[in-house]
Amino acid sequence: MFVNIKSFYRTFFPARQLLIRQNGEVKHLVLAPWVQLTALLALLTAVTWLSVSTLQIISQADKITDIKQSQLSEQQAWQKQHQQQQNEYTKQLEQLAVLEQKQALLQSMLESLPESMSTDTTTDDSASPILPTEQHTEEFHAPLEDEPNQANSFNAITERFARLDANYNRSFILLDEQITQRHAAIIAMLEGAGLNETFASEALHEQADTAQGGPLDLFDESKIPAEFLAVADKLLTLNNLENLLSELPQTLPAADYYISSSFGLRKDPMNGRRAFHKGVDLAGWHKTEIFAPADGTVLRAGRNGGYGNFIELQHKNGFVTRFGHLNKIKVKKGQAVTKDDVIGLMGSTGRSTSTHLHYEVLVNGKHVNPVKITKALTRVR
Repeated sequence: MFVNIKSFYRTFFPARQLLIRQNGEVKHLVLAPWVQLTALLALLTAVTWLSVSTLQIISQADKITDIKQSQLSEQQAWQKQHQQQQNEYTKQLEQLAVLEQKQALLQSMLESLPESMSTDTTTDDSASPILPTEQHTEEFHAPLEDEPNQANSFNAITERFARLDANYNRSFILLDEQITQRHAAIIAMLEGAGLNETFASEALHEQADTAQGGPLDLFDESKIPAEFLAVADKLLTLNNLENLLSELPQTLPAADYYISSSFGLRKDPMNGRRAFHKGVDLAGWHKTEIFAPADGTVLRAGRNGGYGNFIELQHKNGFVTRFGHLNKIKVKKGQAVTKDDVIGLMGSTGRSTSTHLHYEVLVNGKHVNPVKITKALTRVR
């Protein structure tokens, strides 16, 4: 066996002679078989080591790539979640802005309701408004470390917004119903008093030209639903109608009286012939105080034929009132008077049979029944 190995050794690794020329000299270098074998083994060892090292490097690179890919996926997932939370936060800020404007409009409307209407439409404690305080701002900007708790917080706030929004919606619906009912009652009253809706429209247009002003403080209408703004417009119209009512002659101009002659067709007290009575006669004690039934200006004050001592007042919205048979006149032409100011004393001057007040009401130059207007206005107070 030893001979075979030796034979194999000499066959594949025979001694080799290398000739090396250097500086004009030739040198002989003999490579013994063991040197060749050693060199081969060294080369194979180096190649093996390089292969193993290369495989390790490739494996390590793959691991690093996997780690980076995992980190990238986690980062993308975090960014997606963060973006979703940011979108939710932005959405809630928008909802908050809408709720703030609804609350401001609702509160303003409740404070603007006429005295004739109930204010029981206010929201309950469970729906108190959320205002943009620092506390709420901090709540929105809370850190996102605890994701489940953060999601619960967002859900809780969203539910809170939904409850608030539903409560405001109910309040606006209730307000709309009450405003509509009150508006219809006033229009029905005007019609019952012989004043049609055209009169109301003209009177409201006249009110728009009165002295008004103040700092500008607008609502952000882009954040308020159109149906809510429509309710606000209805309230504005209703308040103008209420102001119109307060400017009308709502009462008969004496505190103690009885009606001795009604408006319309009657027998004349002097000659017994059929005649049209353009006013109403209020009988009472001599020198009973007569007062202005509404704010106005004295157009005439003095003697006026069959009226005797006579006063004529100009009021807003085309109303004129006349007072005849007075014992004494206590105002002068051009004088401004306020509702309930005493303007004269009851008497029996002019074409009169006894102490009483002849009282007339004209609307745009047309005589109307004073008692009818008074009763109609009384029903809607």
